[in-house]
Amino acid sequence: MEERIPSARFTLALVLLVLSSGCAFETQTAGAGNGDLYGYGVGDGGVGDGGFDTITPDMTTSDMTTSDMTTSDMTTSDMTTSDLTKPDASNSIGVIVGEGQCTPGTERSSCPGTSCDPMTLTCTTLALASRATCETCFTDSNCADPEHRCVWMTYYGKPFPDETMGFCLRVTDERGTGCPPPFVVPLVNRESPSGGKTQSYCGIHEKLTTCFALRAFHDGRTCPSGRDDECPAGGLCRGLVTQGQKTEYACTYACVDVPECSTMAAKVNCAGFCGG
Repeated sequence: MEERIPSARFTLALVLLVLSSGCAFETQTAGAGNGDLYGYGVGDGGVGDGGFDTITPDMTTSDMTTSDMTTSDMTTSDMTTSDLTKPDASNSIGVIVGEGQCTPGTERSSCPGTSCDPMTLTCTTLALASRATCETCFTDSNCADPEHRCVWMTYYGKPFPDETMGFCLRVTDERGTGCPPPFVVPLVNRESPSGGKTQSYCGIHEKLTTCFALRAFHDGRTCPSGRDDECPAGGLCRGLVTQGQKTEYACTYACVDVPECSTMAAKVNCAGFCGG
């Protein structure tokens, strides 16, 4: 009997040790569904282990996902806004063609009967092949004469009438060979709104007058009150003798020599202004 007491005591101690070890192991359980022994993750929401909170890191997977989504959304929004509003070469859309808009290559189909302005890519109200020498134009196709081009001109060194419109003028060389009166002043190295190489054209003295004033004189426009402002830009109102030998106020323009005032059909004097 005395020999069995130590064995019983040893057995009791061993049972207490096992039970103690089991309790210690249970306190480290992270909960069902969590594959991480240290509680990192989202499998159990932090409470599936019978009440023990899992260890929470500084940034959870949920936080990382929200942050990534927010950053991505902001980036996409910014890029979309930039692409839609920034008119540069990186925009693959370029000009959004709407009703009535065109390109020089689609002029005849997009603008039936009228020209396409190469500067604004919109259909104009000027008919094709309808503009005479020294009349306004948007593009070469406005000029009636195939030997003419639409040319930017100036008056007192500034674009005239503006930076978008030109005038139909005949192509020549730097000496003005073959230029008919009154377009006897060669304009050298001029550009056309339609593009292409610079060329020389049969023109006028741009420091003295304009195509508007020249055409007003040759069309017989009058200025009854005798004021220059009754005539177009570059024009002068002067008393001129008409064919009936009657003097009346009419629009004219400044000149240097007779050919600048004359036409192929008639010679007109120049005395500082045409018809003087």
